[in-house]
This record gives sequence, structure tokens and C-alpha cells, in this order.
Amino acid sequence: MNVLIRQILSGILFVPLLVMSFVSWSGSGESDSVAVGSFPSSLQTVFETAINKEFESAPEKAGISVAVYSGDRVWVYSRGVADTQVEMTVDTLVPVGSTSKTFVSALVLIQVKNGLYDLSDPLEGVLSGHVDYSSFDFGKINPEVTVEELLSMRSGLPNYNKNRQGVRKLFKRPEWRPADNVNLVQDSYKRSGVFDYNDTNLVLLGLIAEFHGGQDIHTLYQQTFFDPLDIRVVFPPQDTLPPNVARPYGDRSPWAKDFGNIIDAAPFSFDHYWFGQGRIRWPCCGLISTPKDMARWAYELYSVNGSAISFVSRKNLLKSLSSRPVLYQGIKQPYGYFATKRIYTLPRSINLVTYGHPGGGGGYSSLLRYAPELDLSVSVLANSLLQFGSSCPKLDIRHCIASRIFSAYGSHTSSTTGTSNVKKVSDHSVKEPGSDR
Repeated sequence: MNVLIRQILSGILFVPLLVMSFVSWSGSGESDSVAVGSFPSSLQTVFETAINKEFESAPEKAGISVAVYSGDRVWVYSRGVADTQVEMTVDTLVPVGSTSKTFVSALVLIQVKNGLYDLSDPLEGVLSGHVDYSSFDFGKINPEVTVEELLSMRSGLPNYNKNRQGVRKLFKRPEWRPADNVNLVQDSYKRSGVFDYNDTNLVLLGLIAEFHGGQDIHTLYQQTFFDPLDIRVVFPPQDTLPPNVARPYGDRSPWAKDFGNIIDAAPFSFDHYWFGQGRIRWPCCGLISTPKDMARWAYELYSVNGSAISFVSRKNLLKSLSSRPVLYQGIKQPYGYFATKRIYTLPRSINLVTYGHPGGGGGYSSLLRYAPELDLSVSVLANSLLQFGSSCPKLDIRHCIASRIFSAYGSHTSSTTGTSNVKKVSDHSVKEPGSDR
């Protein structure tokens, strides 16, 4: 029995949230909670109380939607507003942001497992046959960087997003190709090996995946992940933008001077805004989903009981998190193949390892975490940044919510069963399959 479970069973892990009262937040809509195959009602109350406390403490907020998934049980909850005079519900779709980078790394690892190319292959070796490869400036795009260096954000390539004027023009172009993003880079590349989080790596991996997969990235996601796992993910511009997508809230300058609904103040429609976001965030970070679907995705990706990728691919993914910690989002943490290993310090200094990826920007924020010792995943989606006001030391609101949910689940499960709450590994998850999807 591992240290975490022993400490939980001895009663060390205490969750004081059970005694907290529910406080409504005026002006932000009612809450919406659904339990399917459900967690015990007392545990649901703790989850809800934790979310309410952190959400209410945020000085600037709009709506929030959260899901907890354990393989056979799911709990979803929302509150606040999705749009002007529209409440956030558990079915409201919310942009996922950089959390969806996890789809890219999973797809690449599947292609590697299936022998299409190797992690050690250079860019020139895996992409030189692509029709747009010759358009790159090889004084800026190093043809010798490897697939692994792209996946781990250690390629040394410049960030095309620094070309702000060029990025803005992508919104207006009558025609656009993903390689156009790469060709916005302005600086020479640096020597590879040093961590530098930027989306030039992401676009190149998307091009590699399409080229070797023989289909567009939307189709590859749909056939490899969305359909087999039965998760709903909207991928503009290929998918039509549904009407129930939460609108972005944040600083509305230069059109207004206050925090609020950005689209209400802007001189353009939401369709125009997200059409452009789909271009500048290709091949993943314009994806839109629900926390229920994203929590399921995290479980299927990281859990030994999951089926999104094979044993070998998951082993490679988690092994990448054994790298030396880097400074990312203000804290030192291992960053692997579009995933981070984040350790939450729970009550009484208990350390809990989690895997996942955050996201944020453009009036939205997201978080995806999976705790292997609990075999539990948490997804948080919000239509504002939720950067300040957390009651957890050194954690923003998203991470604070996730840590409190993990703490509550570990405490409740161990106290009611008297046994380890780490799920038994399924036979299929430890046998190496012949091939990935």
C-alpha cells in the first residue's frame, strides 16, 4: 500500500470543506449539477462546496464548469454565466485552449508506435515531402530538430505568435494554410535542448501528423479519438460553431474600459472571432468541448485502465515527465510531451502527483488533471481567466479546485472502504497490443 493511501487510512487526510455552507453569487446565474453513475451524495456536496468557495472568491469571473471522472462514475457541475443573460450549464460548450495539446501528443505517439516515424527523426526526414515544406525559411526553421524536441518544447525554434501583426492578418485572409503560421516566424532559430513553450512546435507536429496519417487533422482526431471514445469535441473551422458556446469574458479594451463580455463590446461577431482563433491555434487549441468529455479524455489517456493509447505509447508519454523540472506558468514542474507533472500538497503535507495540461487566453481558461494514485480525473473549464483569489497557497483557482477535489475523493473513498482506492489494473491495459488506433 503506497504512502498516500496509508496516510489517508490513518486519518491524516482531513477535508474541512464538509462544514462549509453554500453561498450563492448574485448576478452570475444558478448552479447546475448532474450525477451519472454517481459519487455518494456527501462527496458531491464537498465537490460543490469547494468549487463555490473558490469561484466566489474570484474578483473577476463569468462562468465555470467542472467534471470529475473515475472510470465508472462521473459528476458534473456548473454555475455563473455563459453569455449575457445566459446561464452556464453542464452542457454548455467551452473552448479548451492549450489543454487540447494533449490530443496532438497522443496522436503523434500513436503514429510513432505504428512505425510511421520515430521520435528521433529530424524535421527534414519526416516533413520534406510535404507540399509546403519548401516554403519554410531554414534560417528560422531548423530542419534538424527532432520530433521529440518538438513534442517537449525544446526545439529552439522561434514563436510565430510574437509576430502580432502577422497573426492578426490571419483572421482576414480569404485563404489560409497551416504552414502560413510557421512562416510568420521572424527570428533565427536557437540551439535545441532548452525548454521554450511556443506554438511553432505545435503546428509542425500537426503537419507531420497529417502528412503521415494521410488525412486532415480533424478527420484523424475524429477517427482516432472522438468517435471511438464517444466524446464530443467541436473543431472549428471544420465544424460549425454551435450556438451554446460560452462567450469570452475579460479585459475589453480598446472597446470598453471594464471587465465583461468581450464579444458584446467588440466590433465583430463571435463567429468571426473563433474562426480566426481556429486558424491561429491550429492544430488543436481552438477545440471546444465540455468538462465531462475532457475529464473522460484525461482518464482514457493517462489511466492504465484507459483505451485512448496503448501501453507502449502511455509508457513513452509518462516517461517524458521524468525530465528535469522547468519553469512553466510560474512554477518549476516537469514538462514532457505536451503534458506536465504537477504535485499538489494536500492537507498534512501529503504530496499527490497529477498529470495533465492547463490552458488559457482569449477570455477563457482550462485545466485537466489526472491523479494515478486515485485513478481520478478532473476537468475545469471557465470563460474567464480566474487568475486571482484562490484560497490555496501558490495555486490559482483552477488548480485549487482540482486539489480540493482530489483531497476530498481520497479521504472519502478510503474512509468508507478501508482499502486502497487505486483501481485494479485491467488485463487489456497491461498487455502490449499489436498496434494503436
